[in-house]
Amino acid sequence: MMAVAGAWARGFWRDRAGVMLTLLLPPLVYLLFAAIFGAGARGDIDTTVVLHDASRTPATAAIREAVSKDVGARLRIVEDREAFDRAVIDGRADAGILIQPSTQGPPKLVIVSAAGRDVAASALQARLEPMAATLSGQVARPAPRVQTLQIGPQGDVQATYYAGAVSVMFVFFAAMHGAMGGLDERRSGLQSRLALARGGLAPILTGRAVWLTAVGVMQSAAVFVAAWVKLPDLAPWQMAAAAVTALAVGSCAAGLALALTAACRSREQAQPLTTFVVLLLAALGGSMAPRFLMPEAFRDLGWITPHAWAIEAYQAVIWRGEFTPTVIGAWAVMAGLGAGGLAVALISERRRAAR
Repeated sequence: MMAVAGAWARGFWRDRAGVMLTLLLPPLVYLLFAAIFGAGARGDIDTTVVLHDASRTPATAAIREAVSKDVGARLRIVEDREAFDRAVIDGRADAGILIQPSTQGPPKLVIVSAAGRDVAASALQARLEPMAATLSGQVARPAPRVQTLQIGPQGDVQATYYAGAVSVMFVFFAAMHGAMGGLDERRSGLQSRLALARGGLAPILTGRAVWLTAVGVMQSAAVFVAAWVKLPDLAPWQMAAAAVTALAVGSCAAGLALALTAACRSREQAQPLTTFVVLLLAALGGSMAPRFLMPEAFRDLGWITPHAWAIEAYQAVIWRGEFTPTVIGAWAVMAGLGAGGLAVALISERRRAAR
């Protein structure tokens, strides 16, 4: 028993890259997750706010100035009510502040949010309560002076959001795990024999990418079938657009997985590396928690991940029922990453075979 353990230990320590990945990645993941999600846990949420003043009086001008000082650069003032509602529903703003005229007393402050933005709305309501108390001239607060209003589609937005978010994360997990089979084929010499029989590495890697993409599409379908009863009523074009999104996610995951595993020499290197990459992409991209809970810097950084694009595409076509340029952009980004990953994998494997 001890001899086996000792042999495994010697093999572990000889693989210096594997040692580094195994021992350094866990604390690095902890530090990254603490930075990404720590602000939300402390309540320090960088909420993006849009404001519309429907009264336009000297009193409301003072309110706008006070809100601007409190919210800072994350506040955007719009003059059109339709643009105000669209910003909230589309998610460009986490919540909105509507200043309504009142025939009796001071103007009313209304927090406007879309379904699923309850945390942002509650945080903003708590920040505006002292301002509303000052406007009313009252110290006691028998009831909240800042009202809340929800606009946009009705339904279980959380189920819709996490159907997309969770499916993306597990498609990447499965692709990374499946792509590691190529390491076994390379080590056993099977890959070289297949390359000779099939006329090169391109058909082999393309075949792997096709299969991993198909598995990803099946995983996405399984998740959305499980969430079907909580999704809004979908038109045929919405289901078709969601299917194309799932195909783009699967191809992206397949290409990136093949590229990462092609850069590794062994499973011992590939397993911690791919796990780290999947967790990091999921955290930054919003698969683990909505991105509006993150600090603003990490929220912007999330757009470099395919997860953020995939989730935005799912939200647009399934929840909001919109086919926007953002959806097409998301498809293009994911398809490009998948094709680029496959090309990198092919180049890496050819160089390794030529040594």
